[in-house]
Amino acid sequence: MSEILRFEPFSSAVEPEFWASVAHHKLHMARLDTAPRGVQGSFACGRRHAVRSGGESGQTVAVPARLRVGASDGGGSGDVVVGGTLHNTNTVEDFKRLDKGALLREAGAAVLEAIQSGKASADPSLLWAFVVVSFADLKKYRFWHWFGFPAVMADPADTVWSAAQGIGSAVGSSDSELEALVGGCARFVAETKHGAFLARRRSGGWQAHPLSEWDALSAGDGSGDSVLVGFVDPSSHASRPGWPLRNLLAWVRHQRLATRRVRVLCFRDSGLQGVGGAELRQRAQSVVVGVGVAPPAEALLVSGWERDAGGRAAPRVADLSASMDAERLAAAALDLNLQLMRWRLAPGVDVARMAAQRVLLVGAGTLGAYAARALLAWGVRHMTFVDSGRVSFSNPARQPLYDFADSLDGGRPKAEAAADAMRRIFPGVDARAVALQVPMPAHAVGPSEAAATKAAAAELDALVAAHDAVFLLTDSRESRWLPAMLGALHRKVVVCVALGFDSYVAMRHGVKDHSGSTSLGCYFCNDVVAPVDSLSDRSLDQQCTVTRPGLAPIAAGTAVELLASLVQHPLGGLAPPPPPAGDGDVADPAVFGAPPHQIRGYLAGFRQHAIVGQAYDRCTACSDVILAAYRQHGFDFLLRVFNNTLVHEDAPHTPITQPPASPDYSYLETLTGLAALHRQTDDIMADIEWSEDGGDEASDGGFEHL
Repeated sequence: MSEILRFEPFSSAVEPEFWASVAHHKLHMARLDTAPRGVQGSFACGRRHAVRSGGESGQTVAVPARLRVGASDGGGSGDVVVGGTLHNTNTVEDFKRLDKGALLREAGAAVLEAIQSGKASADPSLLWAFVVVSFADLKKYRFWHWFGFPAVMADPADTVWSAAQGIGSAVGSSDSELEALVGGCARFVAETKHGAFLARRRSGGWQAHPLSEWDALSAGDGSGDSVLVGFVDPSSHASRPGWPLRNLLAWVRHQRLATRRVRVLCFRDSGLQGVGGAELRQRAQSVVVGVGVAPPAEALLVSGWERDAGGRAAPRVADLSASMDAERLAAAALDLNLQLMRWRLAPGVDVARMAAQRVLLVGAGTLGAYAARALLAWGVRHMTFVDSGRVSFSNPARQPLYDFADSLDGGRPKAEAAADAMRRIFPGVDARAVALQVPMPAHAVGPSEAAATKAAAAELDALVAAHDAVFLLTDSRESRWLPAMLGALHRKVVVCVALGFDSYVAMRHGVKDHSGSTSLGCYFCNDVVAPVDSLSDRSLDQQCTVTRPGLAPIAAGTAVELLASLVQHPLGGLAPPPPPAGDGDVADPAVFGAPPHQIRGYLAGFRQHAIVGQAYDRCTACSDVILAAYRQHGFDFLLRVFNNTLVHEDAPHTPITQPPASPDYSYLETLTGLAALHRQTDDIMADIEWSEDGGDEASDGGFEHL
């Protein structure tokens, strides 16, 4: 009774880069789509390696028959590249419920169709298409997977009519003919990338041919001795050919055969180029086996699911978390929640655009700490903290970037401690610290301080110019003036947050378009007075920002979401606010709709309103006259603002040496025309005649003046 032909099964060898590509494709492209995806793998000739024992060569160890799968597997020289299909599921339950038998039968049917149509004769790689089912747990970087190598089975099974022999003994050729056979097969595989071929002996020796020449080569060969059916054999087993032979024999059984017996060359010699003669015979690993080919089965029978080390048909789990760099894992985890938004809730969100923002945080206190954490959660990797203060014992409870140790020994510089904390939270963040006292209007600068103040103003100017967005998170009105003015000058997105005891405002400043105009105001556009010194002569409750503890995280989070809405809008900082209530719904192309101009919130009653404030042509921070004065006069202009220098109204850049009796108006108010507006208002009020009962009657002249 003939011996049944047995095969050495494939085992999968999946490189970590493949799973990284699966994770990237799942997150950024496929999302919830479970449509099959094409992948590639490769296999090479089987080899045995010598093992040295005591300094001398001993036994040889067989390399397992592997199908290697990488991120973009093109195979090495002499490798056979084959295509596969990846079925990645959304849940582990879907992975378990997937009808794997049906998938394998479908793949086997595709192999049989390629054989019957003749496609496999032209492209033998179609004989070895594989399937993979998987589930990617992207929170833990664990990948459940199961490989199937579909093999079209014979019924009854193929048999062995001639046991495996070394290639030298089997072909009985001279050393030169054997060398020509091995070299010719190796060159054919390397040049064509075909893992299957035919070899025929002619008067000139052995030659390799493509499968498509079967009919011509086998014509008149009744014995099957002159034609070898060859394939790149990944097996190193002495008598068992590799798994690819199963479908190659399926191809053979559908050809015209003079006899049901063929000789198969299991080619394993790709590492012997340059070795010839007797040494080639001694070292050659290829074998030739005689196979009794069974006729085609009436029904399609397919097998091939990979088995584990214990021989059981079972899936495997690749846990990459232990081998991956911790910082890379942290980066992947940071992006995960953002990418999941795009799967179902907000598919139009451009996560990369938000992550690419360079954000300047002016103020590293309570607002700065909460804003930085929210920005990091949005994936922002580049942020700079500007602050001149130090961490005090009252800070850690309210400011989440600091702890008790930061308060010791006089306290660490806030900007430095904040940047360090961000790097501890996520090492991949580019968090920088700038210890800088922001120069402020009405805070006098003496001659000895002028050089340092000029350097600080220049550094702040450079910082604003180098960032995409500026957050004003300081605790006084005047400290917001210089960065607000510089933001308008450089046409940056400026987001300002101010707190009351139980109320807040989070607003974006209007960004001037290329014509130099904007309809939206800045933080100072609603004011008719210039910022003054509000920090001197204050009691303890006025020195500290006394607010309800939950107010700062609400305000800071709102401000960051306002920036996110702007970044996702096609017009960016030029995006118009939503129309007033009652104007009807107006479609907006942005993912998050039209970004508001100002959000004012009140914890008393838990109310929130979105309002619009118009740009003011006499604004002390963003009006054209202010920006023109800075462009023309530079630090001299700033110095007059800081010292509140008295100037002639008709020549505002000329200081007054002898101040008038009642110098009521500041330099900024004079320069912008607010001083003249105040005097006009005073004149109108002077024309009003007040009655004795507290009412008022306006004279005709007063109304005419109005």
